[in-house]
Amino acid sequence: MFKKTLLATTLLIILPGCSLTGPDAICTPDTRVNIETADVQMPSTEDLKVIILPIDAEFKDSSNEKVKSVIRNALEDQVANSGANLVDRKLANKLKGEIKLAEQSGRYNSKGVPVADYAILTEIVSTDFSKSYQEAYSYENDDGETKHVPAKCSYEVDVKAIAKVVSLPSMELVKRIELSGDEYMITETRSSSCPMSTAQYTALASKAGAESVEHTHDLKDLLAPSAPIMELRQCEEGNMVKVAMGQNKKVSPGLGVQFSKAMKNEEGEVETFGIGEGEVVDIPEHGIKPTYSWVSIDEEVALKVQKGNQAKLEPKKCSLLDLECQANRYGVPL
Repeated sequence: MFKKTLLATTLLIILPGCSLTGPDAICTPDTRVNIETADVQMPSTEDLKVIILPIDAEFKDSSNEKVKSVIRNALEDQVANSGANLVDRKLANKLKGEIKLAEQSGRYNSKGVPVADYAILTEIVSTDFSKSYQEAYSYENDDGETKHVPAKCSYEVDVKAIAKVVSLPSMELVKRIELSGDEYMITETRSSSCPMSTAQYTALASKAGAESVEHTHDLKDLLAPSAPIMELRQCEEGNMVKVAMGQNKKVSPGLGVQFSKAMKNEEGEVETFGIGEGEVVDIPEHGIKPTYSWVSIDEEVALKVQKGNQAKLEPKKCSLLDLECQANRYGVPL
C-alpha cells in the first residue's frame, strides 16, 4: 500500500497539466490565410500497411498458444486503431517464414508492390509464475473485537516479450519494443501447497500478455494517426489549422497534436523536423467532422506551418487511476 501511495504521489508531480482554455468557435472561411505548400509531402497513416507475423516462443509452457493469440490480437487492435491498414492474417501467416529469413539476410526480396511498409516480429521471451502462502491469523481491532483472517494463496504471472518493428523491403530496424505485463490473484485456501489448475494459470498468463501490449506506448506512438495540414485560419478566436482526419481516426477534443515537416538532404533522403504542437479544439458539432478536425495553435507555430505538413495525434494517455500504466509510460519503477 505504501508503495502504491508513493507511486501515486510521484506521478501527480510529473504528470503534465491539462489545458483549461481554448477557442469557443471555429474561425469562418473568410479568415483563411494563404500558406505555402510543402515541397515534400508526408504520408498519413491511412497510406501505411502493417503486417503482424505470428508470435514466436522458444520455450515450452502450457499457456504459450493462448498467450500468443492474445498478444497478436492486441497488436492487431493497436494497428487498426491507428488508422493504418492491417495486412490480412492469412497472408501474414503465409509470409512468416519468408520475412523471418529476410531478417537474417537483411533484405526482403519482394516482387511488384511491397506487401507492407512495416512488419512486426514478436517473440515471448519468458512467462514466469510465482505463488506464496499466508497462514490464517487473528487480531484484535480498536473496538476490542477479535477478527479472523483465513489462509490465503497469492499467484502471479509475469509475461515478457520483444516486438521488433522493421521496414519493408529494407528490413531496417525501426523500433525495438519491450513488452511486459503481469497479473495476480488471491484466493482463500485450505492447502499450503497452493494448487492451481492449468486453466487458471492460462487465464492469468493471458491477462498478463494482453496487459504487456496495452501498457506499452511505443507502438501507439509510432503508429499514431497522422494526416496533412489542409489550411490555416486566423481570427479573434486565435490560430487554428484544419487537418485531414476526424471521427474516422477517432479524433477527440483535447488531444495533443504534433506537427512536423519533411525535407530532402543532399543525398536525396527525406528527413523530418518538428515545428510545434497544438490541441484539438473542444467545440461540439463543429470542431471534429467525419474526415477532418480543427487544431488550435499559437502564433509561433502558425508562422511555420505549410499545407501538406504532417499533423500527428498524441495517443490517449492512461487513466489517472491506472497507476501501473502511468508508471510504465513515465518510467517510474513499481
